[in-house]
Amino acid sequence: AIAGNFRSSGSKTDAQILKKVSTRLQDFEAQITAQLSNMQGDFDKKLSHLNRGASGMRPLDTTSASAGLDTIAEDLDALKYDVGELKDLLSNNKGEINHVRRIVLACERDMEDFTAAMDAVNVDLDEMRARVDATHSIITSRQRVEATMTAEISTMRLDIGDIQEALKNHDSWMEDVS
Repeated sequence: AIAGNFRSSGSKTDAQILKKVSTRLQDFEAQITAQLSNMQGDFDKKLSHLNRGASGMRPLDTTSASAGLDTIAEDLDALKYDVGELKDLLSNNKGEINHVRRIVLACERDMEDFTAAMDAVNVDLDEMRARVDATHSIITSRQRVEATMTAEISTMRLDIGDIQEALKNHDSWMEDVS
């Protein structure tokens, strides 16, 4: 599970894109593993065939023309088999290479989608940084205004204290005069 909210990029979310890339890579790995296994099996079969041919080879008997022709015919059949196997391997490899190319192109497209999603995330982060900076500026400005107001209130209190003292003095003078 991925924590947090992601911004949608197009019709897909970042989590969906990551999941898709991961799935494609796993498919690619499974296909490569299967291809290597098939190639190993083909190689083992060919090696077995070659070993069979090597153990069954007879020296060319010059006394019997038919024995020499039989040996040549067997060698020719073995060669035809080998050429057929090579053709099969080449055609299989061409198909597999094209399949791998399609998978790589799909991965590249997914990476482009992922890059676009990351760009969108970066834009969102830049917008959030700008908002945080603006909020910080507002708080700093408010603190300055608050400090100024506190100083003015203190000054007004002192002035009010002076006015009260002057009124007391005036009241006492008025009492003295009367």
